[in-house]
Amino acid sequence: MNRKFSHAKRQRREARGFQTFAPLRFCVIFLLALYSTPLFAQAGRIYTKTDYLDPGAITGHIAQELTHAMAVNHDRVHVFLANLTEGGHGFRFEHLPVGKYDLVLIAKSGLACEGLALGESPTLSETSAKNLDKRISVADSFFNRYKVHRTGISPDGEMLLAFVERFRANDVLKGSGEALGQMIRRFEIIELARATDDWQMTSTRHIYREGEPIVPKPQFLKTIHLPALSNLLVVKTPKDLGEIALPAEFSTNPFTFPKP
Repeated sequence: MNRKFSHAKRQRREARGFQTFAPLRFCVIFLLALYSTPLFAQAGRIYTKTDYLDPGAITGHIAQELTHAMAVNHDRVHVFLANLTEGGHGFRFEHLPVGKYDLVLIAKSGLACEGLALGESPTLSETSAKNLDKRISVADSFFNRYKVHRTGISPDGEMLLAFVERFRANDVLKGSGEALGQMIRRFEIIELARATDDWQMTSTRHIYREGEPIVPKPQFLKTIHLPALSNLLVVKTPKDLGEIALPAEFSTNPFTFPKP
């Protein structure tokens, strides 16, 4: 189920952090990741620039103190970054094009709240599940740890979306070889097409990529799916979500991880 894009459209998508994959393209992307500008320096390329003529807006509040709030449109081409308000407890997206969006909120405490419309949770055979994990694992070996937080499958069972977190726990180097004293963490939405009991990675859309201080035992973020952040229709009038309800164990700030 390969998708064919014009050269111009492909360039526009990749400029926004959206990558399509074929064996040769994958090799080129991997080599560039190793030898070009450090990945976290490219974080600005993930987010779509707003157009002041677009009328849409989304606002909301949450008990957790946020560091990032992202709005992902349903074709996963555009990812918009919100302005944070109220000391990080509020967020405001402005100048959004008309369309449907899912939100992802990253909290300072290490909690990630997401409303991604991935599809129904899949039921896979043991072989299919192992092959899926393998395809995701080998897709980007620059990162030495990964976790699949959630997956969803299309109604016909031929396409699967995965919400994946990766981090590189080791120090990141500049092209000159100079150590930067930071690890890097990334979230992405991966699209895979079914091939009998195997899967082919067809595209990925990065939605978050940031450098962090190096710690002895880095952990994956704790993610929760919140339907209140999903399928938000944006039109010409601002959409106010009010207070985003959290499960009781996450409703106070700060939430802290259990010790490893």
